[in-house]
Amino acid sequence: MFDELIRCGLKGTRYSAQAGEKLLECLVLKIAGSRVPLEGQETLAFNSYQQCRQYIQQHFRRLKTLQQIGAECHLNHSYLCRLFRRYDHQSPYQYLLRLKMNLAAELLQQPAMLVKQAAEETGFGDPFHFSRAFKAVLGLSPDAFRRLR
Repeated sequence: MFDELIRCGLKGTRYSAQAGEKLLECLVLKIAGSRVPLEGQETLAFNSYQQCRQYIQQHFRRLKTLQQIGAECHLNHSYLCRLFRRYDHQSPYQYLLRLKMNLAAELLQQPAMLVKQAAEETGFGDPFHFSRAFKAVLGLSPDAFRRLR
């Protein structure tokens, strides 16, 4: 079709411009049509993404790894990552970590809560790993966050 468009433009006849416009319009429509997913395909992927996101949100306190998330959502963890990158622009693990750190921030606002306790509540066995993750997600250490209160 593209070759025909070029040939039509090179002819230089009375109707070349109009024929070229119509061919170009057809070419654009064909390209646009090839970009549209098959009926239901997009919907199934988006539904899978939404179900997994909701599952993570409901069970984030006990979830620890990407493999665990994939197994419990009945999806391959690689496919799960592709879904999240496509619809959320972050990995499922980043989403899980953000939920855990938001909970930790709420817990650390309580005066009696220790960093070690907040780490245990959010599923981190090592308080030092928790502190590094907290700082990576929220931009400051748990102690600095507590001082902001």
